[in-house]
Amino acid sequence: MRQSTATPVPPGAHSVGALHSAGVSRGRLRSPRLARVATGLVVTPDSGLDLSVYRDRCLAVGRSLATGRFTSRRSAAAILRIPAPPPRHREVEVGVITPARAPRRSGLLGHRVRPDLLKFESRDGVAIPSPADVWCQLSAVLGFEALVVAGDAIVSGSRILSSGGQRTPELATLDQLRAAHGQHSRGTGTPLRSRALEAVRAGVDSPQESRLRLMLVGAGYPEPTVDCAVAVMIDGRHRELHVDLGYPELRIAIEYEGVHHFTDPRQVRLDLRRIEVLHEHGWRVIRVTAADLRDPSNLLSRIAKAFADALAR
Repeated sequence: MRQSTATPVPPGAHSVGALHSAGVSRGRLRSPRLARVATGLVVTPDSGLDLSVYRDRCLAVGRSLATGRFTSRRSAAAILRIPAPPPRHREVEVGVITPARAPRRSGLLGHRVRPDLLKFESRDGVAIPSPADVWCQLSAVLGFEALVVAGDAIVSGSRILSSGGQRTPELATLDQLRAAHGQHSRGTGTPLRSRALEAVRAGVDSPQESRLRLMLVGAGYPEPTVDCAVAVMIDGRHRELHVDLGYPELRIAIEYEGVHHFTDPRQVRLDLRRIEVLHEHGWRVIRVTAADLRDPSNLLSRIAKAFADALAR
């Protein structure tokens, strides 16, 4: 029996042009097994990528880009796991260095960057700007709150569970954000970025916590201390608890509680004991949920009462 000598499509994400050059036939490229992530870009079913997940779409495009193009802005943020809303139609943002022409094709959003502006690195096989550069780029496409949320995540790292409060290394330091901000001073979004930079804080555990802090400041309250330390005694031993947001002079703790705080039995027990200890040491604990952020009227009333009671003491 005569065997086919047609060139197979290797696993992964590829540009159609590169596959043509490698000898893959048009017939093979029309296979329904190949997924189209954007015009001229295909992904094999054994790539390990789920194109319904935005980050995987960004990885697929990034791995199939020609030399001189790179995944950028919100798409680079997704690869770095920086919280930022994707483009409206979930396009992948691709940058090129001036004077090259930005790509114009379905599924992509292209833009140009002036030479010598960005520092590059590789993440998961994709070329992207440095985290500090990505944050500066986001100021061209995000609003103030979203930019602060992204900045908080970049300089905070992630808390390691059951580690006594330890965190993973930050993606960039606040000083690195400031240096990149100066480098991007001629770019779009500079005034917004200047304002956001003043509001970025380290030690933040979640985007919702960032939004809660900004909401409090916007409502006229003093800025709370992030990751506020509280000295306590537990079983005769000196310990230090950390609350999401705190007003130590008033002994008011504000904790953002995600879904797992109510659905994980172990977490529920830990939270109850933690709140009990804080109460024993004279702290008032205000627990905040996503519903409170959607409609903050009741939350603000609770905080106003807590302030009034604390000042009356």
